[in-house]
Amino acid sequence: MSLSSRVFRAGLWVGLAFGFSRIIGLFRLTFLAHFLLPSDFGLITLITLVVSSMWVLSDTGTSAAVIQRANPTPAFLHTAWHINWIRGFVLALLCWLLAPFAAVFFESPQLQVLLQWAALIPLIQGFESLGLVLLKKELSFKQKTYIDFTRETVQTIVSILLVIYWQANAESILWGIIAGVLASSVLSYFLHNFRPSVQFSRASALEIWRYGGHLMGAGILVFAMTNLDDMVVGKVMGVEQLGYYGVAFTLAAILTNQLVQIFNMVMFPALSEIQDDVQRIQHILGLSVRLMAGTLTPVVCFVLLFPEALIGFVLGEKWLPAASVFVVLLCMGWVRGVATIFGPILMARKRTAVMHKMKWIEFTLFGVLILPAVYGFGLVGAAIVLLLVYCLSLVLHMQAVQAELGGGYTPFIRQILLGTMPGFSAFVFTWCIALLVPKLGVLLIGFLYLSVWLMITWLREREFMMQLVTMVKSK
Repeated sequence: MSLSSRVFRAGLWVGLAFGFSRIIGLFRLTFLAHFLLPSDFGLITLITLVVSSMWVLSDTGTSAAVIQRANPTPAFLHTAWHINWIRGFVLALLCWLLAPFAAVFFESPQLQVLLQWAALIPLIQGFESLGLVLLKKELSFKQKTYIDFTRETVQTIVSILLVIYWQANAESILWGIIAGVLASSVLSYFLHNFRPSVQFSRASALEIWRYGGHLMGAGILVFAMTNLDDMVVGKVMGVEQLGYYGVAFTLAAILTNQLVQIFNMVMFPALSEIQDDVQRIQHILGLSVRLMAGTLTPVVCFVLLFPEALIGFVLGEKWLPAASVFVVLLCMGWVRGVATIFGPILMARKRTAVMHKMKWIEFTLFGVLILPAVYGFGLVGAAIVLLLVYCLSLVLHMQAVQAELGGGYTPFIRQILLGTMPGFSAFVFTWCIALLVPKLGVLLIGFLYLSVWLMITWLREREFMMQLVTMVKSK
């Protein structure tokens, strides 16, 4: 089977997992938002901030190193697994010890107990089977679908049952998260025949560090830019406002960022196989940029037609203050999605040092703007800073890939515009009709937009879609 066909099949499975996890995640968010207060979601946002920060800050790029290496030895794989569980144990201990200080910093006594229980999350994640990484390397994502299905289902069922029959607060959500992580970790050992041993290779550990060290630095900065805004908002504006911000960010991520993760998950192992074939990478990049822009644009434009109606329908009227920041974060998600398409190319060609340098530039802009933006413009100010940072990220990524592959910037910009055109044209047309006929209603506006977008896509993108089909069928 050709690489294109394998990528397509992998994309179908990852897309299935994405679709299910987003549907059930949206259902869970909708249900819980009607029972819990914004302050409860603010506490969960803070817990996620602390736990995720430690997980990202300690990421040595182990999984990426396994995927990028052509033929990893058993010693290499067992060493990678040992690095993961040691990392999880250390992080769990740190989370427990830092919980009192985090509670004092955010002026939330309840946070201490929740964080100490949340220490179970990195501990469980550290013992997850390395077989899941090997499945990604082989583009075998069917089993990954089972993992996502199990985690999301268990988390949703446990959270909802605890809210209904125990107590409607942040602790019920936390136990749902822990249950989902535990279920997926246990299942990981049934989906691949990898079994860890006591073997540990110092040479393999050094090799992992040499490749993943720059990824670790870049990951730290990426995390800082997408999570320290939560810290600033929580400290400056309080837990309730952080709840609005966190829910708006989550909803925007459901609609945009998760799709990008699907792409990166599939393309990185695929590009690692052809990392020395520049012409082939250029061709795949052009198709990918156009496809991503063409997929994200209609999603974002559709929501921008009636963001308040969507927020009110999905989350309830009490969440309407999050509508304005949700719009900005949605636009940020589009820019971020297009920018991160270029990342797998740099990773596959071992240009992790370049990625690290770019993230320092982006983080500098973020660090200068975030505090005055929150003080001056509140939640919207924080979202605007992220939007500006990812606009800069898009420019830097295009520059780095152009320097690596050649060919100039024009092909990138042209493919982005071609992908954006159907969705944006339909948005402008529908918006003008809505202004001329204000009594159309949300349902008719939505139906009109989808109809116009499908018509333009069929007229303009048939050749492009046939090119994708031909590429997938090639042997």
